[in-house]
Parts: sequence; C-alpha cells; structure tokens
Amino acid sequence: MSGRTAHEPKRRREQWTWRDGLVIVSIVALGIVVAAVTNEDTGPSIPGCDSVESPGPPVRFNYGSAGEPGYDDPDYPWFSGPKATAMSDALLESLPSDVEVVFASPSQSLEFAPIQNYRGASFPDGVDPIEFSGSTSANGTLTRTGQSADISVQVRAWDQAVPPCLEGFVDRREHLANGTVLDIAEFEDKDGSEVGGERGVVAYLGDGSRVVASIDTSTGTSTGSGPLLTMDELIAVATTPGLAVTAPVPDSTPPPMASCYTDSVNAGPTATRMDIDRLNQALDARWRNLGAAGVTLERPLGSLVPDDYGQGGACERIVVSTADGRGDVEIAIGTVVPEPGETLTLPDATVVTRLVDPDGSGGDTVRVVHPSGETVVVTQFVKSAASTTVPPLAIEQLEFIATTPGLMLSAQ
Repeated sequence: MSGRTAHEPKRRREQWTWRDGLVIVSIVALGIVVAAVTNEDTGPSIPGCDSVESPGPPVRFNYGSAGEPGYDDPDYPWFSGPKATAMSDALLESLPSDVEVVFASPSQSLEFAPIQNYRGASFPDGVDPIEFSGSTSANGTLTRTGQSADISVQVRAWDQAVPPCLEGFVDRREHLANGTVLDIAEFEDKDGSEVGGERGVVAYLGDGSRVVASIDTSTGTSTGSGPLLTMDELIAVATTPGLAVTAPVPDSTPPPMASCYTDSVNAGPTATRMDIDRLNQALDARWRNLGAAGVTLERPLGSLVPDDYGQGGACERIVVSTADGRGDVEIAIGTVVPEPGETLTLPDATVVTRLVDPDGSGGDTVRVVHPSGETVVVTQFVKSAASTTVPPLAIEQLEFIATTPGLMLSAQ
C-alpha cells in the first residue's frame, strides 16, 4: 500500500499484574462494548505492533442517557453543528465515485450525530464513563455494482498515546509517513460469531484525532465480486483530511437540520427520493406565494427528509425568524390521530383542523387529514427574542402551508 510501512514488533514479555487494570475496549467497528481484563505483552506477534495485549473474558453491561444531546456541548469545543455538516460533506467526498449512499433519513445518510456525553453516569467499578463519551458517529448503507453494505464512521479527539494492539481485534498495524497510525482488522463470519463479516480501520491522526471506519460485509447483498470497499478505500475514508477534529469549517456552513418525526400511528408510505424532491418543490413554490414579508428561513421551506424514527412519511424542522422573535416550524406528512379543534371540511372531504395555543403565544398547529387517511401536520414552536410574543407565522399562514396542493406521498 503506497505510503505505508509495517514495522516488525519488538517482542517483550512481562508477567501481568493487577495494577495493569481494566482496559476498556470499545469495539466501535462492531457495535459492541466490552470491559475486559487484559494481559500485557502476551507474546502473539501482530505485524507492526510493538506491544500486544490479550483480552480476558468480556464483562458486558448496558448503559444509556436521558434527554436529547446537542451539537454545542462545552465538554467538546471542537465539535458543533457546522462541524458535523463539514465532516459529512468530507465523508461523502471520500467515497469512490461509483459508490452511492442509499436514500434514507438523515441519521442513516452519513450525517454526523451529536456527541453522547456520559459524564456523571453510573458505570461499574473500574469503568470510566469518559471512555464511552466523546465520539460522533455517521452511519449509512452503501451500494456498488449490485452490492450493498452498512458503513459506520466514528470520530473523536484523542490526546492519549496510541494503545497497544489487542489480540483478536487487530490484524496488523501500519505507520504512515505523516505520523498516522492505522490498526486494521478483517473479521470473517465463522460459526455465527458476533464479529462475523466486518472489516475496519482505526486511524490515529497526527492532529489528535481518532477515526474508526468499518463496513459490515455480512449485511445487504453481494454478487461475489469482492468487497464493496477495498481496504485501501476504507483507509482513504478514515484518513480523509476533512474528518480530523482540527480541520477548518468553511464559512457559512449550516448545522444539520433538527431531528424530526411524523408521529404516525402506523408506518406511513415509504418516501422515495422522487417523492421528497416533488414535495420539496411544491413547498418552495408555496412559500413564494405566501408573501411572508420580514420572515427569514434558515433553509428552504422545501427541506423534507424521510422520517428519522422509522415510521415512514416525511418531515422537517426548520428555524423561522423575524425582528420580533424566532421559532421552529415542523412539517410532518404521515398518518396520525386527529385531535379536537376548530375544523373545516373542504369540498373534497379533506378535513382541516386548527389547534390554537390557548396562551396566544403562537405555538399553533394545523392538521390536514386527506380522505386517504394521509395527514399533513404543520406546527410552530415559538421562542421569543424580545418582550413581544408575536409569532413569526400566523396560523393562517401555517394553514396555507399545510394545504399545499399535492403535499401527499400518495399524490401523483
């Protein structure tokens, strides 16, 4: 591989002692987290590794967090919404030109998510929650010449030394001329083991970044023509400069759109790329006809994406601002339960319901239920920027948006 050299390890054996402690191994490439006692320098030779540790029996536990993480966590000043967008752009550009990302919701379209922060959480003795915090991840499904496979990329700041190689999880270590260290692993599917069908690379970059890129070759489809991404191509993904924590963010880079969902009572129609394009064109045309003077949108009104919670349908949540304040407008297309409110039935049997905030703050909702059962819900969440509570959009304007002609997935 051009520009990479493997160095034979210096063999060194020492007796393991308890003060070597618990080594927390986050096998992010496999989606598994284990805490394992390791025996330092057990002797197995791994190309390029000066030191090898052998994991003991895994200790498994569950952990989680409450609340919705954001993009501006002060514990991780290197990361932000615009940084996430820039990283996603860099990731997409690093893929070979004949590789496509399967159309899906943002969380499954290589969008980097907010960093999970487990500081203050309760973990078993000897487990540092910081070890599980600090990473942002992007996931998606790739296709190429009749094949499909899931890819995952995780990025975090790394201010520690490159750790010893872990027996069973690193096949070889390579050193680049620029100081980057690569840990490379390829796992075959043997006897239904959990590590089956995955290949990955961990890149310790010279700027203080750790990037983990992995692809699951046991999922999706295969034509038997070789891996969807070669190891060289996967390494190119992990070492693309735009993923580094210190990589600059271009001016005017927007943050990712806020997560949204359709609140469907059952799985709504699946939104295709053509559906989304058609609906967004309709919304953009509707906005031009709305005549909302003095109202600024952070992004086009036509910004629908597939539901991020797997309920089918399409949705968006965008920021709307005026001189008096700002708010979020959420549009959801799916199938939901009607609620009481001021109701109007149109000639085609479409039912339009206004749900007005009783406090008069402008946090209003318009719900349109079509005869087919497909529903459009437009909701405004107001955040006042001054003493006034004048909402950015009046409920009549919300209704104008909700009744956009053809704003249904089933429409042709």
